[in-house]
Amino acid sequence: MRFKFDLKKSDKLRKNPKRSIGFEEAQEIWTHPYYLDCRSDIPEQFRAIGWVKGDLYSVIFEVGEDAEGEYHHLIRSGKQLRRNENFMKKTPKPRKPVSAESIGKRAERGEDVSRYFTNAGRMMPPVQRVNVDFAQDMLHELDVAARDLNVSRQAVIKVFVRQALNQHYLAQKARDEKTATKRLN
Repeated sequence: MRFKFDLKKSDKLRKNPKRSIGFEEAQEIWTHPYYLDCRSDIPEQFRAIGWVKGDLYSVIFEVGEDAEGEYHHLIRSGKQLRRNENFMKKTPKPRKPVSAESIGKRAERGEDVSRYFTNAGRMMPPVQRVNVDFAQDMLHELDVAARDLNVSRQAVIKVFVRQALNQHYLAQKARDEKTATKRLN
């Protein structure tokens, strides 16, 4: 997974006591299981919540694409993303938001923390980078398919591998059922 971010903004976030994490450290979230949900559709933004150096953090990012393929543009990171408390002064003050750190501590103690989540997201396994060598002709075919589908080369590879694995599992299931039928007869 490729990341793009502003180094000045990363330093500013790291120095902010409410955030205390820069984008370089925030990338660690993707090396462990993390919670992912969609924050907005236009632009396509996501929130990832996971562990960095023993603390629970959240990162807001957008998915983008350039000549090298898909990348993730990190927008915000921190222990807790708070709204300005002076917003709409005449309304009654809402309950004090619970920090991600306190939710993490409650979860570690075995307490039920489900009320803090909308269940609109999902747990994601860590992302692992792999290198694959392709022949020039196959790369050309993948690029043509990517251009036809208006997606990145990486997206085409992922879809084709997923389809091949699904076909493999279906064929394996059919073989197992055929073997079971022969045993019964």
